[in-house]
Amino acid sequence: MDEIEKRGHPRADAFIAVMVTPNGDLHSAEVIDVSESGARVGLSPGWMPATGTRLRLFFRLDADNELAIEGSVARVGVDHLGLRFAPAQEAQIQSLLSTVGRIT
Repeated sequence: MDEIEKRGHPRADAFIAVMVTPNGDLHSAEVIDVSESGARVGLSPGWMPATGTRLRLFFRLDADNELAIEGSVARVGVDHLGLRFAPAQEAQIQSLLSTVGRIT
């Protein structure tokens, strides 16, 4: 079984900026791909969060709009993080996914 089959939702490629804030510290990163349940984000230099770390993601949708989504670290790779979105944020996630559709 390959990695895609293990995921609950299909992912869309997305190259958009995101600010990740665990405990109030800011880390800029780039979203690599996104789905209804989470995202893969490039790992910022000098930051290695533990699996399960709760965080807030601020996505820059365009020059005037930013979107905040709560999540947690599902896995830490060599150069990326697998993030899981927290439940009960369907409207924000759909807004993010519709923006990704316009960008890619």
